Amino acid sequence: PPCLPDELVLQVPAWVLLEGDTVTLRCRRSGDKTVTSVFFYREEEELGGPRNGTELSLSPVQLHDSGRYHCGGWLDSGLSRKWEESEPVTVTVHSENPQSYN
Repeated sequence: PPCLPDELVLQVPAWVLLEGDTVTLRCRRSGDKTVTSVFFYREEEELGGPRNGTELSLSPVQLHDSGRYHCGGWLDSGLSRKWEESEPVTVTVHSENPQSYN
């Protein structure tokens, strides 16, 4: 049987960031279903939720913000409601003062 596409996708505009940058994570739904009560996670730690919106802004990012992020939420489709989670996305934050290259 063909693989079904992921129900939820965590969109990150940049996977490599510098300290002090701002990044907005978006939890998007494939298809026409509505996603409600969105939660965001770094590693397995909940970053707050549920949110009415599907975005989480990190500003300013710090070195400790590096890690694997994913989102989860309830998908409503007609009479059914189910919990889905996105695949993890790795975000790396570098120091503003990188070591000199030799």
